[in-house]
This record gives sequence, C-alpha cells and structure tokens, in this order.
Amino acid sequence: MKRIYNNIAKLVAIIIATSTFYGCSLVGLDVQKDYDRVTHTLDPNLNINVWDYLKQRSQGTLAEDQIFTNMMDAIAYAEIDSNEYKKPGRTFILIHNIAATDFFKNVKVNNVVGTSFRSYPKEFVKNYLSYLILDDGVYDHYTLPPYTTIHATTLAPAGYFNALPTGVTMLNFVANTNPQSLMYIKVLDASAGNTSDFPIQLNDALNARTSSLLATNGSIHVIGARLIPSLPL
Repeated sequence: MKRIYNNIAKLVAIIIATSTFYGCSLVGLDVQKDYDRVTHTLDPNLNINVWDYLKQRSQGTLAEDQIFTNMMDAIAYAEIDSNEYKKPGRTFILIHNIAATDFFKNVKVNNVVGTSFRSYPKEFVKNYLSYLILDDGVYDHYTLPPYTTIHATTLAPAGYFNALPTGVTMLNFVANTNPQSLMYIKVLDASAGNTSDFPIQLNDALNARTSSLLATNGSIHVIGARLIPSLPL
C-alpha cells in the first residue's frame, strides 16, 4: 500500500510540473525568453589577459574566433602598444565586428562611410580606442555599486572628444559634453524595457552585448554597436 501511495505522489508531481510548463505558454508567459543578448558561461574567468583574449578571438579558424578582427586591425593601424591590454586593474571595452560595422556606417569622413578603421584619421582611431580603456578601476557586475553611475577615467586625452576632427561626423554625437574624456558606466535596473537581465550600460545609452568577462588583468565588456564618446546632457 505504501508503494502505491508513493507512486501516486510521484505521478501527481509530474502532472503538476507539466501543467505549470504548458500553462505558462498557454497564458502567454514563456518559461524562458530568448533575448538578443549574448551571455557568457557560468564561469566568467578567462584565465588569460585581455591581449591574449583579443588574439584568441580574432585569429582563429572558426567564425566565433574571428569576432574582433576589425578591432585588432584598428589597434595595428593606430600603432597602440599591445602592453596597454596587459596592464592590470583596468576595464576594457572591446569592439565586436558587429559594432565595427555599425561604426563604419555611422561615422563618416567628408560624408563618406568607412570600410574599415583605416578609413579614418589615425589619431582619431587611436584616441577612440584609448577611450575604450578605463584606467581607474575594474568595473563589472561584481564591483559596481547598485543604483550608481560611475564616472570613469579613460586613456583618451582630456578634451579630445569635446569635438570631432575636421571632416569627421558621428551620428548622435553631441559636442562640448565630455571635456575630461570620461565614460559613464553602471548596472542598469531590471525592467521589461531592458530585458530584465541587469545589463552593463555605457554613457547612459549603450548596453553591453557581453559583460563582466574576467581576464587576469581586468574586466571585459563587449559592445555590439558604436559607443558615442559624448555624454548625456
């Protein structure tokens, strides 16, 4: 008799679990919704420095290991020392090829779209890449305080992005808003509007595509669209 009761209990549990799963779908509540956001594995530790990670994900034979080819070309073109991506205690914003394509489309020289980072003045590319390195700390989901926007110092020269170089235009860039070449970084509150996954947000405008990857020398956030170096008014 006891065995019969145990079997009945197990059957009831299965029915309840199954009903809950399908019931959610029937009333329009998906058990898990697939958003267009790339997440990292459960273990965010890369166990290599940022420079080695860039090489690993730009020089491979598989498509997934070629996602930073445009950024690596930009680094070579701008003649940035690779040691900048090996120094500890920094936060690094990496340009996915999707973001590079968006950059080329929306950043123009004499009203002509770019085809690579080599389409732009070398100094401009160097300072843009420098802007994507936060030099005053490691900022990620593990270190950022809640409900607080950090005004982080970047490697870009102060005042450079108060205006763009002659002939260069960038969609939605606002001049004279960033005299110190700062970057705003925060963890966005959960809401239906931001897919409820607490993304890292930059300059109150761009959510990271992939965030809080932990290299041995700092934290990495990958962007999937151009990051505008002007600040919100």
